[in-house]
Amino acid sequence: MKKIFHVLTTLAITIHFLSCKKFLEETPKSSQPADAYYQTIEQVQTAVNYLYGTGTGPGNFYAIGGLYDGNRAFMLDNMSGLANNVVAQNAGIRAFAALGQTPENAGNVVGGIWSSFYSNIASANTVIAKIAGNKNLDPATVAPLLATAKFYRAIDYYYLVRLFGPVPLILKPYTSVADVYSSRTGIDSVYKAIVSDLTDAYTNGGLADKPMGSNGNQISKGTVGAVLSEVYLTMAGYPLAGGATYYQKAFDLAKEILASSGGYALFNNSGSTAFDKLRNTANDKGSEYPYFIEADASIRASALPQYSLPNVFPQAVPDSKLTVKYTLLTQAWTPTPTLLNLYDSVNDIRRHEKQLFSTSFDYTTTTGTAATIRFPYYMPYRWFDSTAIFSTAASSKYTTVYRLADVYLVAAEAANELGQDPTPYLQPILARAYVIVPPVATGQTARRNQVLAERFRELAMEGHFWFDMLRTRLYPDADALHQVTFSALVGHSNGRGQTYANKDLLLPLPPTEIQRNPSLGGQNPGY
Repeated sequence: MKKIFHVLTTLAITIHFLSCKKFLEETPKSSQPADAYYQTIEQVQTAVNYLYGTGTGPGNFYAIGGLYDGNRAFMLDNMSGLANNVVAQNAGIRAFAALGQTPENAGNVVGGIWSSFYSNIASANTVIAKIAGNKNLDPATVAPLLATAKFYRAIDYYYLVRLFGPVPLILKPYTSVADVYSSRTGIDSVYKAIVSDLTDAYTNGGLADKPMGSNGNQISKGTVGAVLSEVYLTMAGYPLAGGATYYQKAFDLAKEILASSGGYALFNNSGSTAFDKLRNTANDKGSEYPYFIEADASIRASALPQYSLPNVFPQAVPDSKLTVKYTLLTQAWTPTPTLLNLYDSVNDIRRHEKQLFSTSFDYTTTTGTAATIRFPYYMPYRWFDSTAIFSTAASSKYTTVYRLADVYLVAAEAANELGQDPTPYLQPILARAYVIVPPVATGQTARRNQVLAERFRELAMEGHFWFDMLRTRLYPDADALHQVTFSALVGHSNGRGQTYANKDLLLPLPPTEIQRNPSLGGQNPGY
């Protein structure tokens, strides 16, 4: 498949929201009405490719808006108290870090999140409706495209419902102004729609059962399954508190993915550590990735390497031929002491220097001696790309959204909550992460703490911190020996002198949306 970006540059589809009397005798040359499009598989593929882009939906959520502010996942990591944005320029971003967010100071931030996901939903709705309405398309050929559209609609709502609570559930294309004035739908109904779309895509979508990178960077059955298993895990917890029924669904689906013969596999420590492999851009399409956001240095470069060195790093590395090619390096994501203390710095490989994090840059001078530049902050080495930094100023580093490690940890957590032994699913994570592999804890509570702690350690820099806190309502606390227990989230310190309140469990609704749509019924509680 040609890269999605090439297709996006040629896509120009005008979707008509209102019907009106004809006022032109000829069709505009630069656009096509939606009714005149979706006539061939190629046209449907082009429309579906749009859903992958960074303009809307998950691609936009993980895209770097401004280099100092990072992406929206950075904002949530800041809110969790496990990461710092040292240089945030946006007042709304800073407000979330201090739990001082209001509809006024964060309106542009939450408005961008809201409009991006709903724009992607609108596109997906049109694709789904037009495929269903065209009987000339071969059902088998079009099935994966329909499944992809349903996947994107589902994951868009998955982000929206976790962040904003009840939201308008719009499952058809807009046909009139009245469609804009939709009221909020209960959380349980939104989750039912999410599950319906993902289940249909997983079961009936004809999607290839392989990692996304092995599927031409297209959504695969594993992509859908990884997200759906986590959706079930979330439904088992807060706010729905679905309990054992959904833990069982999460467990069964995660096991099915892990037992697949489709080529999913954790990176191992052979030759280099698994975390070296995770950092290496050449492995971004590898067996451990069910879902990522694609990048290409020549078309849409990744900004992630610019966060791997601090802004005080010298442009010209002393006594060497190395010169930083980027005009700006900055620290918009740095681990806090709370996060670092979750790791055993001796036994946990992830905490070793230049695995997940780094405190220095080592190089050889022109005279052949070893030299080191020390950093004032711990920096995310996971995004380090020496070729981009010192040669091209353009990186193809993909953004990880879901890894197979997440699926293992979903299975482990769900198994434990069901009173079963999580060892078969937790052990592979422990075995590659530790010098001396710790035993699986005894007792359900101790095992829960161990599994949840591994989620925070393993999935750092992947946007899971805040969502795990929301669904468990728990906050990690580590002692001097890095043993992790969990306390209630509400009332816990964020590590910056503020404590979490009930209002912080949801983001404020965008004021512009409330003004535009009175049917939303007012602001979220506490704002």
